[in-house]
Amino acid sequence: MAELGGTLRNLRFLLPSRDDYSGLGRTWRADLLAGLTVGIVALPLALAFGVSSGVGAEAGLITAIVAGIVAAIFGGSNVQVSGPTGAMVVVLAPIVATYGVKAVALVSLMAGAIVLAAGVLRLGRSVSYLPWPVIEGFTAGIGIIIFLQQVPSALGVGIGGHSSNSVIAAWEVLTEAQWPAAWYSLAVVAIVALIMVVLGKFLPSLPGSFLAIVV
Repeated sequence: MAELGGTLRNLRFLLPSRDDYSGLGRTWRADLLAGLTVGIVALPLALAFGVSSGVGAEAGLITAIVAGIVAAIFGGSNVQVSGPTGAMVVVLAPIVATYGVKAVALVSLMAGAIVLAAGVLRLGRSVSYLPWPVIEGFTAGIGIIIFLQQVPSALGVGIGGHSSNSVIAAWEVLTEAQWPAAWYSLAVVAIVALIMVVLGKFLPSLPGSFLAIVV
Protein backbone atom coordinates (compact mmCIF):
# COMPACT_ATOMS: atom_id res chain seq x y z
CA MET A 1 0.00 0.00 0.00
CA ALA A 2 2.86 2.35 0.79
CA GLU A 3 4.37 1.80 -2.66
CA LEU A 4 0.97 2.39 -4.28
CA GLY A 5 0.57 5.62 -2.34
CA GLY A 6 4.01 6.79 -3.46
CA THR A 7 3.17 6.01 -7.08
CA LEU A 8 -0.08 7.98 -6.84
CA ARG A 9 1.79 10.95 -5.37
CA ASN A 10 4.27 10.82 -8.24
CA LEU A 11 1.37 10.75 -10.67
CA ARG A 12 -0.11 13.85 -9.03
CA PHE A 13 3.17 15.68 -9.56
CA LEU A 14 2.73 15.25 -13.32
CA LEU A 15 -0.40 17.41 -13.28
CA PRO A 16 -0.12 21.22 -13.51
CA SER A 17 -0.71 23.28 -10.38
CA ARG A 18 -1.40 26.94 -9.64
CA ASP A 19 2.19 27.43 -8.47
CA ASP A 20 3.43 26.63 -11.97
CA TYR A 21 1.82 29.83 -13.25
CA SER A 22 2.37 32.07 -10.23
CA GLY A 23 5.13 34.12 -11.89
CA LEU A 24 3.51 34.37 -15.32
CA GLY A 25 2.32 37.92 -14.74
CA ARG A 26 5.89 39.14 -14.15
CA THR A 27 7.68 37.16 -16.85
CA TRP A 28 5.19 37.03 -19.72
CA ARG A 29 7.26 39.36 -21.92
CA ALA A 30 10.39 37.25 -21.53
CA ASP A 31 8.34 34.08 -21.97
CA LEU A 32 6.83 35.45 -25.19
CA LEU A 33 10.27 36.28 -26.59
CA ALA A 34 11.59 32.87 -25.56
CA GLY A 35 8.63 31.15 -27.20
CA LEU A 36 9.20 33.09 -30.42
CA THR A 37 12.87 32.12 -30.42
CA VAL A 38 12.12 28.46 -29.84
CA GLY A 39 9.43 28.57 -32.51
CA ILE A 40 11.85 29.94 -35.10
CA VAL A 41 14.34 27.21 -34.27
CA ALA A 42 11.71 24.45 -34.14
CA LEU A 43 9.94 25.35 -37.40
CA PRO A 44 12.59 24.06 -39.82
CA LEU A 45 13.29 21.09 -37.57
CA ALA A 46 9.62 20.11 -37.49
CA LEU A 47 9.31 20.34 -41.27
CA ALA A 48 12.56 18.47 -41.89
CA PHE A 49 11.87 15.70 -39.39
CA GLY A 50 8.35 15.25 -40.75
CA VAL A 51 9.69 14.76 -44.26
CA SER A 52 12.57 12.57 -43.07
CA SER A 53 10.18 10.33 -41.12
CA GLY A 54 8.04 9.76 -44.19
CA VAL A 55 4.85 11.26 -42.72
CA GLY A 56 5.10 14.65 -44.43
CA ALA A 57 6.04 18.20 -43.47
CA GLU A 58 2.52 19.09 -42.31
CA ALA A 59 2.49 16.18 -39.85
CA GLY A 60 5.82 17.30 -38.42
CA LEU A 61 4.58 20.87 -37.98
CA ILE A 62 1.27 19.91 -36.34
CA THR A 63 3.01 17.44 -34.04
CA ALA A 64 5.51 20.07 -32.91
CA ILE A 65 2.68 22.51 -32.11
CA VAL A 66 0.61 19.98 -30.15
CA ALA A 67 3.65 18.59 -28.32
CA GLY A 68 4.77 22.11 -27.40
CA ILE A 69 1.39 22.91 -25.87
CA VAL A 70 1.27 19.63 -23.94
CA ALA A 71 4.84 20.05 -22.69
CA ALA A 72 4.15 23.61 -21.54
CA ILE A 73 1.14 22.49 -19.48
CA PHE A 74 2.35 19.15 -18.13
CA GLY A 75 6.12 19.56 -18.36
CA GLY A 76 6.58 20.34 -14.68
CA SER A 77 9.21 23.06 -15.21
CA ASN A 78 9.05 26.78 -15.97
CA VAL A 79 12.41 26.81 -17.77
CA GLN A 80 12.19 23.76 -20.01
CA VAL A 81 12.50 23.87 -23.79
CA SER A 82 10.61 21.35 -25.90
CA GLY A 83 10.86 20.76 -29.62
CA PRO A 84 11.31 18.20 -32.40
CA THR A 85 14.07 15.67 -31.92
CA GLY A 86 16.05 13.85 -34.57
CA ALA A 87 16.00 10.62 -32.60
CA MET A 88 12.38 10.04 -33.58
CA VAL A 89 13.30 10.13 -37.28
CA VAL A 90 15.44 7.03 -36.83
CA VAL A 91 12.56 5.26 -35.08
CA LEU A 92 9.65 6.37 -37.26
CA ALA A 93 11.17 6.16 -40.74
CA PRO A 94 11.50 2.32 -40.77
CA ILE A 95 8.03 1.96 -39.21
CA VAL A 96 6.41 4.17 -41.84
CA ALA A 97 8.29 2.40 -44.63
CA THR A 98 7.24 -1.05 -43.36
CA TYR A 99 3.75 -0.56 -41.91
CA GLY A 100 2.59 2.76 -43.35
CA VAL A 101 1.58 6.06 -41.79
CA LYS A 102 -1.35 4.52 -39.89
CA ALA A 103 1.08 2.67 -37.62
CA VAL A 104 2.45 5.98 -36.28
CA ALA A 105 -0.64 6.57 -34.12
CA LEU A 106 -0.27 3.24 -32.32
CA VAL A 107 3.47 3.71 -31.87
CA SER A 108 2.88 7.20 -30.47
CA LEU A 109 0.39 5.89 -27.90
CA MET A 110 2.78 3.14 -26.86
CA ALA A 111 5.67 5.59 -26.54
CA GLY A 112 3.52 7.99 -24.54
CA ALA A 113 2.50 5.22 -22.13
CA ILE A 114 6.14 4.24 -21.63
CA VAL A 115 7.21 7.85 -21.00
CA LEU A 116 4.33 8.34 -18.55
CA ALA A 117 5.30 5.19 -16.66
CA ALA A 118 8.94 6.32 -16.58
CA GLY A 119 7.87 9.67 -15.15
CA VAL A 120 5.73 8.09 -12.45
CA LEU A 121 8.56 5.75 -11.45
CA ARG A 122 11.12 8.60 -11.51
CA LEU A 123 13.36 6.73 -13.94
CA GLY A 124 14.72 9.98 -15.32
CA ARG A 125 17.23 10.10 -12.48
CA SER A 126 19.05 7.12 -13.96
CA VAL A 127 20.14 9.25 -16.94
CA SER A 128 22.71 10.95 -14.71
CA TYR A 129 24.60 7.64 -14.53
CA LEU A 130 25.14 7.45 -18.29
CA PRO A 131 28.70 8.41 -19.31
CA TRP A 132 28.96 11.42 -21.60
CA PRO A 133 30.75 9.44 -24.38
CA VAL A 134 27.71 7.14 -24.57
CA ILE A 135 25.34 10.07 -25.08
CA GLU A 136 27.71 11.69 -27.58
CA GLY A 137 28.07 8.46 -29.54
CA PHE A 138 24.30 7.96 -29.52
CA THR A 139 23.75 11.45 -30.93
CA ALA A 140 26.45 11.02 -33.57
CA GLY A 141 24.95 7.68 -34.60
CA ILE A 142 21.54 9.30 -35.04
CA GLY A 143 23.08 11.93 -37.30
CA ILE A 144 24.77 9.29 -39.46
CA ILE A 145 21.58 7.24 -39.80
CA ILE A 146 19.52 10.32 -40.72
CA PHE A 147 22.12 11.23 -43.35
CA LEU A 148 21.96 7.74 -44.85
CA GLN A 149 18.15 7.76 -44.81
CA GLN A 150 18.12 10.97 -46.86
CA VAL A 151 20.39 9.66 -49.61
CA PRO A 152 17.41 8.39 -51.69
CA SER A 153 15.66 11.77 -51.49
CA ALA A 154 18.84 13.65 -52.35
CA LEU A 155 19.30 11.51 -55.47
CA GLY A 156 15.64 11.49 -56.46
CA VAL A 157 15.24 7.74 -55.97
CA GLY A 158 12.20 6.15 -54.31
CA ILE A 159 12.74 4.24 -51.08
CA GLY A 160 10.48 1.35 -52.06
CA GLY A 161 12.08 -2.03 -52.70
CA HIS A 162 15.28 -1.30 -50.80
CA SER A 163 16.73 -2.84 -47.66
CA SER A 164 15.54 -1.68 -44.24
CA ASN A 165 19.21 -1.34 -43.26
CA SER A 166 20.23 2.28 -43.83
CA VAL A 167 23.76 1.49 -44.96
CA ILE A 168 22.69 -1.20 -47.43
CA ALA A 169 19.79 0.91 -48.71
CA ALA A 170 22.08 3.90 -49.30
CA TRP A 171 24.52 1.72 -51.26
CA GLU A 172 21.68 0.28 -53.35
CA VAL A 173 20.46 3.78 -54.14
CA LEU A 174 23.95 4.91 -55.15
CA THR A 175 24.19 2.04 -57.62
CA GLU A 176 20.69 2.63 -59.04
CA ALA A 177 20.69 6.42 -59.23
CA GLN A 178 20.39 8.15 -62.59
CA TRP A 179 23.31 10.50 -62.05
CA PRO A 180 22.63 12.94 -64.95
CA ALA A 181 19.17 13.65 -63.49
CA ALA A 182 20.36 13.45 -59.87
CA TRP A 183 22.59 16.49 -60.24
CA TYR A 184 19.54 18.75 -59.97
CA SER A 185 18.60 17.31 -56.58
CA LEU A 186 22.21 17.45 -55.41
CA ALA A 187 22.42 21.09 -56.49
CA VAL A 188 19.41 21.95 -54.32
CA VAL A 189 20.98 20.16 -51.36
CA ALA A 190 24.26 22.02 -51.89
CA ILE A 191 22.52 25.41 -52.14
CA VAL A 192 20.55 24.82 -48.95
CA ALA A 193 23.69 23.70 -47.10
CA LEU A 194 25.57 26.76 -48.39
CA ILE A 195 22.80 29.07 -47.21
CA MET A 196 22.80 27.50 -43.76
CA VAL A 197 26.58 27.81 -43.38
CA VAL A 198 27.34 31.14 -45.09
CA LEU A 199 24.29 33.24 -44.21
CA GLY A 200 24.34 31.83 -40.69
CA LYS A 201 27.70 33.53 -40.17
CA PHE A 202 26.44 36.92 -41.37
CA LEU A 203 23.19 36.65 -39.41
CA PRO A 204 24.15 34.67 -36.31
CA SER A 205 21.03 35.79 -34.45
CA LEU A 206 18.88 33.66 -36.78
CA PRO A 207 19.25 29.88 -37.17
CA GLY A 208 20.72 28.83 -40.49
CA SER A 209 18.01 26.24 -41.07
CA PHE A 210 15.33 28.93 -40.82
CA LEU A 211 17.19 31.12 -43.31
CA ALA A 212 17.37 28.22 -45.75
CA ILE A 213 13.58 27.76 -45.63
CA VAL A 214 12.91 31.49 -46.12
CA VAL A 215 15.30 31.79 -49.07
